[in-house]
Amino acid sequence: MANSKISALTSATTPLAGTETLPIVQSSTTKQVSVANLTAGMNVSTLSLAAGTAASTQTISSTGVISSGSGANINIRLTPKGTAYAEIYANLNGFSATGQSILVLNNTAGSGQSPIDFIINGTLCGRVRTDFAGGVTYVSNGGGHEFYTGGDSGVGTKRLAIASGGDVTVNTGNLIPGTAAKGINFTANTPAAGMTSQLLNWYEEGTWTPNQGGGLTVVGAFSSTGKYTRIGRNVTVSGTVTGATSVALTAAGVITTNLPFTVGTAAHGNVTNVALTSFAAIICTSTNLTSAGAISATGTLTFSATYFV
Repeated sequence: MANSKISALTSATTPLAGTETLPIVQSSTTKQVSVANLTAGMNVSTLSLAAGTAASTQTISSTGVISSGSGANINIRLTPKGTAYAEIYANLNGFSATGQSILVLNNTAGSGQSPIDFIINGTLCGRVRTDFAGGVTYVSNGGGHEFYTGGDSGVGTKRLAIASGGDVTVNTGNLIPGTAAKGINFTANTPAAGMTSQLLNWYEEGTWTPNQGGGLTVVGAFSSTGKYTRIGRNVTVSGTVTGATSVALTAAGVITTNLPFTVGTAAHGNVTNVALTSFAAIICTSTNLTSAGAISATGTLTFSATYFV
């Protein structure tokens, strides 16, 4: 064997597993060394992961270095094996040994999901998860950030954009707080001396049906309508009470007892007849609307008031 030409040797099965051993002369003594030890720590000037073989079988040892010269770009394309196909393109330009940024594709074969980990100096700083069935795609655009569903900016639908100046645009859908009593916080504003809250945490609008209060004299069938809007603690109500023949209101009489929200601070409004010839002030307390004055028989009484819960 010692006198055989290399061309006469039996070809090895490739690719090598890395556990094979070769003879090497060290200090005048022939010793064995593994293939893995021979390649450890080598600088590689050019590398093609997918040339001629399946990319999923190619590896770079943890001590290997890829180098293309000072200030030059290194472009790496990784194609993980598995039915959940994905690719990463990493472009590393002139990074220092203490400031390396690494993109890691942490793919589970066949899962349909591909989390991408952003690692700086060994610390996980962020993660983007894409779902091949139409999940979220993140795109950095002109110093800003955009988020799409169903693909990227070419085929997907843009849902959210953060401009480089900080403005946030919701392109479709609504901002929905996931927890009650959460909303928009305005603490960046300088408040007045009596400020108790700068959190806007409620908006609501709807209809309600005022019931017949004891201060109403109704002839014929009673009917009513009502609308309300609540912004924060501020509630505005409006409505009508009607008698098929007529309705009248006594002084200090209750118009209705079922305001949509319980009054926290007593407030006022007004009530008028259908001809707009008779008016009275009303006061909101508890869940009641009470008139300060009387209004004689008319077809419909119309009222409005604003109060705080």
